[in-house]
Amino acid sequence: MNSLLATMIALGTVAFGAVYPWAYVPLFGAAAAIGVAGLHRAGLDPELRPLALALFVVCGAATAQLMPMPTVLLARVSPATPALLRAYDLVFAGAPSWAPVSIRPPSTAIAVVSVIALSLYLVGLPRLLSPRALRSLPGALAMVAVPVAVYGMYSREYNNGLIYGFWHPQDGGGGNQFGPFINRNHFGGWMLMILALLIGSVVGHVEAALNDHPRRSQRAFAWLSSSSASRLMLTGAVVILGTVAVFWSLSRSSIISLTFLCAMFTSLAARRRRLGTMRKGLIAASIGSVMMAGLLWRGPDRVVTWFQDDRNLLGRVDAWRDASDVIRAFPLFGTGLNTFGEAMLFYQTRNAGFHMAQAHNDYVQLAAEGGLLLVVPAIVVAVLLVVAIRRNLRAARAESRGYWIRTGAAIGLVAIAIQEMVEFSLQIPVNTLLFATLAAVALTPVSSPVAPDPAGASTG
Repeated sequence: MNSLLATMIALGTVAFGAVYPWAYVPLFGAAAAIGVAGLHRAGLDPELRPLALALFVVCGAATAQLMPMPTVLLARVSPATPALLRAYDLVFAGAPSWAPVSIRPPSTAIAVVSVIALSLYLVGLPRLLSPRALRSLPGALAMVAVPVAVYGMYSREYNNGLIYGFWHPQDGGGGNQFGPFINRNHFGGWMLMILALLIGSVVGHVEAALNDHPRRSQRAFAWLSSSSASRLMLTGAVVILGTVAVFWSLSRSSIISLTFLCAMFTSLAARRRRLGTMRKGLIAASIGSVMMAGLLWRGPDRVVTWFQDDRNLLGRVDAWRDASDVIRAFPLFGTGLNTFGEAMLFYQTRNAGFHMAQAHNDYVQLAAEGGLLLVVPAIVVAVLLVVAIRRNLRAARAESRGYWIRTGAAIGLVAIAIQEMVEFSLQIPVNTLLFATLAAVALTPVSSPVAPDPAGASTG
């Protein structure tokens, strides 16, 4: 299973993040198939039933934005919608008797189908992940991360405005690319989630190391010659490379989120009873050294200078102010998922010379596109997801590697949630799939119903 997941993520990544229909349609189709297979093979985990119900409500609410209603009723429940459609939609200008809430139903339909596919994937994948697959998934993703990071740094320094040197992005961008991603911030979000799993795997290796030999004097020599030590060193090298790549991208949101990610790992390791004082110190020092390596490799002066430039932040603030006008105009039902760009054709009054097709804050954009109809169930989903993950992590405390990989997945979700306050990385299909994968990893039962591995469950 881990090979399949790594292959899907790799293909979606090299296909420009799967931002085009020819890439995201098969990607989300495969995700839905995996989710259905997991549910068919092992059924829905009883612990996930509240979350699954909340996801169903979200999907239903998003679908409701596509349901036509009498225009008289539409004018009452969302007065701003008919006024906007008269200026935007020639068909609506002909005074139809029925119309949906979404100002552009085809775009909303794409988003709805994607949400349904990823919801199935999220609740079904945990039923397919065995303990062995869980522990080997970070290594599989590390093999994807290495070439993406190396090529990303190369393309950032030798950028001709074309992806892979020949592909001109349809949105006219390219100067801000990083590897296969059109925007370096989206690479940063992708790498944040990968690094969270890899660091979790490294910490798990450290905790589990040296426990198989009764004599302390024999432990170090025996462990250093083991395959576990080799995997630890290789994974650690990938962590260093990925961290350097994040700093090399000069994505401020990614660097800040990575700092929070490392702080969370350090804090949790310090409170982990199964880790001795020496290992806690080793983990903290290693994480600090990795961050310092990334900073020094890119150059502290370059990073500090870049952080002092606040023009992009001011532009984002202006975009949020325009989005707040949309929220006030469409408070209950929004403009329809995936329609923020169309709404900005009429509501953007700032950032002259640019069309803000995204709000650069996915929380604000969800409020504008979904209104209370989607914001309320989305909050419920977030709360239930947090509750389910915390419960699962408590159940996994007796493990070493299994616990830390699940914890790394959870930390990765928090890190990308922080970045989304000023970015829209999760609007990139492969990043959304990776987000759902991390959520499924964090929710993987301690005793998997498929292909159980008693030895792995006991050793973590």
